[in-house]
Amino acid sequence: MEDTIKYPAMMSPLASLQTGFTSKSQPVLQWYISGPWQGQIEFTLNEEESPDPVLVTNIDGPAQEGIYQINLADYNVSLKPNTEYEWFVVIVTNPSERSADFLGSATMMYVEPSDALKNEIADTPAEKQHYLYADKGYWYDTIEHLCRLIAVEPNNSRLREERMRLLKQVDLSVAAAYDAKSISAF
Repeated sequence: MEDTIKYPAMMSPLASLQTGFTSKSQPVLQWYISGPWQGQIEFTLNEEESPDPVLVTNIDGPAQEGIYQINLADYNVSLKPNTEYEWFVVIVTNPSERSADFLGSATMMYVEPSDALKNEIADTPAEKQHYLYADKGYWYDTIEHLCRLIAVEPNNSRLREERMRLLKQVDLSVAAAYDAKSISAF
């Protein structure tokens, strides 16, 4: 009997439906996977209108469902301001036939914050900065900051509820359900 490979039901960047903004040239990108994956996951970052990828690397698949991150600083990659990028998390099902890849993708743009916004961020307590990022339209910073706070306080149901609401706003209901399960487990 042949072993059947079990793929996760969903894998998705935690991203807005349109191009999301970041105030950082080296953002930490968040992504969700609905189950374990024992193999490699390919991460690709493409710059708009460039024929060659900025970065292609493989990361170890996670042992369980969850929200994971890719820090561009770990790969010495910096985004150019006001340039659109597309990024992918990919399970390569057949290296010789890439049309069957299992993937999720999103777009982003580094928009350098004004000096006034930098000062406002510096004056805002860390536990409230995600509200400021959201108010100013910086999706990637909002979700990154919330995920960082949750990593410090994994049992904080208020933070998980905020992330859950944010994920529902961009139609990531399966990823939002992950936080709902986590909250009910407390």
